[in-house]
Amino acid sequence: MKTVGWAIPGGAVRASVLAIAAVVLTSAAPRPTAPMPGRPDIIVILADDLGYGDVSTYLKGRFQTPNIDRIGREGVVFHQGYVSAPICSPSRAALMTGRHQQRFGFEFNNGPSTRDAHDHLGLDPKEVTIAEVLRTAGYRTGVIGKWHLGSNDEHYPTNRGFDYFWGFLTGQTNFIRPTAPDAVNAFPPRAVTAAAPPTAEPTAPNASGEITQPYATVGKLNAIITGPGRTPVDLGDGYLTEMLADQAIAFIDQSKDKPFFLYLAQNAPHTPLQTTKKYYDRFPKITNRSARVYAGMVSALDDSVGKVLAHLDQTGLAKNTLIVFLSDNGCAAYVADICSTKPLRGGKLTYDEGGVRVPFLMRWPGHVRPGTTYARPVSSRDIFPTLVAAAGAALPADRPHDGFDLATQLASPTPFVRPPMFWRTQPIEAMLDGDWKYIRDLDGNETLYNIRTDPKED
Repeated sequence: MKTVGWAIPGGAVRASVLAIAAVVLTSAAPRPTAPMPGRPDIIVILADDLGYGDVSTYLKGRFQTPNIDRIGREGVVFHQGYVSAPICSPSRAALMTGRHQQRFGFEFNNGPSTRDAHDHLGLDPKEVTIAEVLRTAGYRTGVIGKWHLGSNDEHYPTNRGFDYFWGFLTGQTNFIRPTAPDAVNAFPPRAVTAAAPPTAEPTAPNASGEITQPYATVGKLNAIITGPGRTPVDLGDGYLTEMLADQAIAFIDQSKDKPFFLYLAQNAPHTPLQTTKKYYDRFPKITNRSARVYAGMVSALDDSVGKVLAHLDQTGLAKNTLIVFLSDNGCAAYVADICSTKPLRGGKLTYDEGGVRVPFLMRWPGHVRPGTTYARPVSSRDIFPTLVAAAGAALPADRPHDGFDLATQLASPTPFVRPPMFWRTQPIEAMLDGDWKYIRDLDGNETLYNIRTDPKED
């Protein structure tokens, strides 16, 4: 009898899933344990649509990402690190609150940008963000990069607990001016005409396997801005991935009078596929232009991580800085074989492992033993209670939270027993309970996998 990948008749398992979910979602996670001595500086680096197999920690022989790998080598690699949704906005909402996004009605993605702004979509103003908790605890807080949690004043980062903001508010923007001398675009700028204006929607690969997606239209809603007054930023011919790292370093240098919390939300390697000659030239053996551009974007992302790590080393801050690196979801399935979730199946927009299991690493000198690997499931919702405990703060007592302190999980003398994890984008549902993964698809088909023995969900 097959024990993996078999269809389930009727709805008995789904009924059990919903019954378990009702219990779990009405209970709060345990309060954090007593904080360890000293309050660390904190950096959360979030990549955008980065595949599990795009990081050499998880898949050797594809791309080399030595700086991202370094975080895990000097800390812990989570091999079953999950996000709360397989798409940008809901995943970020859960990360920012430590709660299932369904608790506050954030089940679907924000966008397009005009609808986002017109309908006042975004993170519920009644939700408490990690930045609000840490700022109350005496931290200077900053977000640099992609927000995608609302464009109106009630959602604006400096009104949600952040002292500083430099970035853009919606789902995507250009990485570089498409006609800049150093720009390398997967989609040639000359193909964009008045009759065929640029769009944010990707298209299928052409006969050569290349992604024929134009660069984004940059307007008021997705331009780079900064500060509470939304001051426009002129990027010139700069490359955004590099500029975000520079802004991160500037924020660190300006935060000398108190501990800091930096949320560095890189938008690489999300579309549009754009890089610079510097990074494009690193991959001469890749013949597919789109794939080569994508490789350059991942390499630039890794360089940006390395730049921040090097600055922490140079300033002596590394020894007391907690760093978490992860992606908001799996790689975009609509870029075909250009990104990778190997050895997993699926990608962004799916509840297959490749859609919700992501690169997830943490470094905390003196608290996490270098070279640690952790094979049990962890969640992006765990980041909230982890940072709160590290800062010596307390979780808001007026609401349940759905994460667990990662430091406690790592230090547990016996395996940490996690309640089932749940995902939902109606009518699609999924649950992970131990080694067993249940998925109910768009057509109502129900399937059960043992991901320990069948991680590819075959």
